[in-house]
Amino acid sequence: EGAPPELLMQELKSDVAMSQEAASYIAQGLRALAHLDGLHTSELALVEAFERTYELSPADGNDFDAKGGGPLQGEEKEVFLCTLQLMALADGRISAREAQWIERVSVELDINAERRVELERDAKKQMLGSLAGVTAFREQAVGVGRSLGLSDADIDEVLGTE
Repeated sequence: EGAPPELLMQELKSDVAMSQEAASYIAQGLRALAHLDGLHTSELALVEAFERTYELSPADGNDFDAKGGGPLQGEEKEVFLCTLQLMALADGRISAREAQWIERVSVELDINAERRVELERDAKKQMLGSLAGVTAFREQAVGVGRSLGLSDADIDEVLGTE
């Protein structure tokens, strides 16, 4: 299916200092996204791990309002968008419905389409990064990278060249 939640959670940790209010907003957004296509266990585990990291009570995704990016400031907006993309990839792919929802949120965050695509590629590279150092199953790791839509150059950058 997708990558294990503990690997994804490592990728969600950011160097950007985040307020409790911002983390709570992100948790609500993650829950809202998770419920779009029916909740997968990998998505739920990811949201719960995020909430534990920031010591939050479980969020209610039904309350999520993307308008204006809520309390998010500056880099927090890009961290949120990248987190949403990792979350959408937790079950192995970003569905059309998830992609449309993420696009609408990115407009509210004032992140243009070009930057959204860059952040999506970064999220995919982060996910593939959980397989970095794999040698015995390199071809399978390359296959994962291709299934994520990454270029051979991106795959080599993440996994290293043989």
